Amino acid sequence: MWIIQNKTNPLTKLGMLFSMNQLLYLLITMWIYPTIPDKMLMVLAIIFGAHLLPYSWLYNSRIYFVSSIVISILALLVGINFEPFILASVMLTIVIVFCITLILENQQLD
Repeated sequence: MWIIQNKTNPLTKLGMLFSMNQLLYLLITMWIYPTIPDKMLMVLAIIFGAHLLPYSWLYNSRIYFVSSIVISILALLVGINFEPFILASVMLTIVIVFCITLILENQQLD
């Protein structure tokens, strides 16, 4: 059962709080875009990675934890050293791997 749909689970509200926390990241992106627009994709990729960290605790998931760190650091390194289309390609690959590993992790729980 999806935790966000479970109204009886006390962690549902915490999950929503984690989601609302991402609104604070919007302030960072609003500052970056006019200041350094060519690094906007890198910042969004770092934010995507960073926002996964609290979910590692909420879902008790090692994949979320490892992915949050790897995605954030890799996005920074690739974003600084390569063109945005390379970063986009790397992130697309990472998201696919992330989804597959989440599926495998969930299958192990059954």
